[in-house]
Amino acid sequence: MFKRFCTQLCLCALLLPAFASAAQNPAPAAPIKDEDVIVIPAGTEMQLSLRDSVSSKLSEPGDEILATVRRDVVVDGRVIIQQGTEVVGRVTVAEPAGRLLKGGRLHLTFERIRLNSGERRLNSMIKSVSDFSRDEKIKSDGEGTLKGGKDGGKVLTNVGTAVGLASAGATVAVLAGNARAINSAINGEGYGYGGTIGALAGVYGGAVIVGILLSRGKEVRLDQNAIVRLKLERPLTVER
Repeated sequence: MFKRFCTQLCLCALLLPAFASAAQNPAPAAPIKDEDVIVIPAGTEMQLSLRDSVSSKLSEPGDEILATVRRDVVVDGRVIIQQGTEVVGRVTVAEPAGRLLKGGRLHLTFERIRLNSGERRLNSMIKSVSDFSRDEKIKSDGEGTLKGGKDGGKVLTNVGTAVGLASAGATVAVLAGNARAINSAINGEGYGYGGTIGALAGVYGGAVIVGILLSRGKEVRLDQNAIVRLKLERPLTVER
């Protein structure tokens, strides 16, 4: 019995260093095979659905925005990125619209995508955004910035308001012109109704100019579920 105990003790003493070495130096992870890595080439387009509303007037640079992949991304007939995959971005430029018909500016940067194999960095640029709730499509410039255009409805409203305010002045001009025309006729002077017409043209022309000067451009507003079309600027490596 004592002999067997001594034998087991010796075996433990011999095996203990091996166990300690295995604990300190764990087996290396299995290498990734080429068939387990897929490269999505630059130029590939992705469609995203916004989960947050953003606006050139209300959003601020640094605000985080979330979106989900709207359609599967397919490479060589295989689905590489599934519909519903979450994409994280942020607002980098948010400039509200200004007077003189200056439209707002909005730049969104989508920089991370959350895959099953982990989070990956995106290098992409927005091509366009379609907002079906507003029946509007906004194309980006060459740098991916979305710009608001001119709001013709606001221009007409402001011009109409300015013309309405000028009507009182026009009435005074007409009355004054008529009175002066009568006095001119009596005194044999050359001023007549032509001066009144010129005064009216000046009043209403000025009203139109004021209305335009007071008009702001359109804001860039994207409601929830707006469709963002992205283009990859650099290849994206995905581990399956």
